[in-house]
Amino acid sequence: MSHAFNLASPEFTQNPYPVYAALREKAPVCQVDPGGFWAVSRYDDVVYVLKHPELFSSDTMVARTSRQDERLQREPVAVSDVNLLMSDPPVHTRVRQLVSGAFTPRAIARLEQRVREITTEYLDRILAKDTFDMMEDLAVPLPVTVISEMLGVDPARREDFKRWSDDAVSSGVGQLSDAEVERVLRSRREMRAYFHELIAERKRQPREDLISDLIRGEVEYGELKGDDVLSMVVLLLIAGNETTTNLIGNGTLALLENPDALRRLREDPSLIPGFIEEVLRYEGPAQFLMRQATQDVTLSGVTLPKGAIVVPIIASANRDAAQFSDPDRFDIAREQRGNVGFGFGIHFCVGAPLSRLEGKIAFEEIFRRLPPFSREPEPVVWRRMFSLRGLQSLRLRFDRSARSA
Repeated sequence: MSHAFNLASPEFTQNPYPVYAALREKAPVCQVDPGGFWAVSRYDDVVYVLKHPELFSSDTMVARTSRQDERLQREPVAVSDVNLLMSDPPVHTRVRQLVSGAFTPRAIARLEQRVREITTEYLDRILAKDTFDMMEDLAVPLPVTVISEMLGVDPARREDFKRWSDDAVSSGVGQLSDAEVERVLRSRREMRAYFHELIAERKRQPREDLISDLIRGEVEYGELKGDDVLSMVVLLLIAGNETTTNLIGNGTLALLENPDALRRLREDPSLIPGFIEEVLRYEGPAQFLMRQATQDVTLSGVTLPKGAIVVPIIASANRDAAQFSDPDRFDIAREQRGNVGFGFGIHFCVGAPLSRLEGKIAFEEIFRRLPPFSREPEPVVWRRMFSLRGLQSLRLRFDRSARSA
């Protein structure tokens, strides 16, 4: 069994794309480190895995916890079988119905004005400075504030939510020190206590917010119990900020590395939706998903044994030349043929319309309000996160000549 590929090494975190290219070419279905998971890297195979939940189950709790530091494993944020990411029909179908009302095109359109107001507030603060950090000053706080307001939690605790969200997805890849494990566990307990209290309060006095909707759904469906609502709220908070944060950060970096695209967007903001799709394809916020084979399945001539933990690499599928011409070129006018940046099939990201809206508004306002800017001369540092891809920071400075002009 060859483990020539490691999806958690520091080199991989810095630039995973050469590894994906090698996988597609030499070993499109093979076992990789950590954990001996089966990586699936070609577009057609990835789509096949996502399209067949009966062959590839999403109920991969065992896989997820097996790669965690076991001290974190003993104390997850919420213990619940009801989870959009890790459930199969019929549970998945019912749970998805519970939350999908908040993310319909009509519901998202109603949020447009508010998202623009929040973006404007953060950009006003950025305009008062000479240098700023795109992550800290806009990409992180914007989506956290939006999802906090939707859930009905206090946006003033934004920094706590961000810390909790980071710690909830922290899995001990690369082994954490004892002090770090303790800090993550403390953070998870805080998060649990905060939301338990909030959910109890909403049960007594429902409001017009997403937590109250989930509680109403709980009564209606008779399905949710105990930690189920907590599990859903935590998932929405995390998914509601990680994706958009990385979309804005990765998108800004791609533009700075492709000045021609940046110039075209400044001149013609109507190209922004196509640009958002290209970021999702070229440097997507999520890199891979996890599934479990329910029986022996053969893909690209390799048989995956029943029970195998399968990792469909959506970021590799999105760079497959069989599906996208010249896939390593960043092209904002590309005709998008089925990029799988938000997944595919029944688990297609329920929050995708919200993330696209936030990304679109953020870049519209950046081009409308901010003078030209360039990167501070420092190396790009990617966060060490299993399966997600985003920047630690992105420090920028306004171009002096542009400011005085």
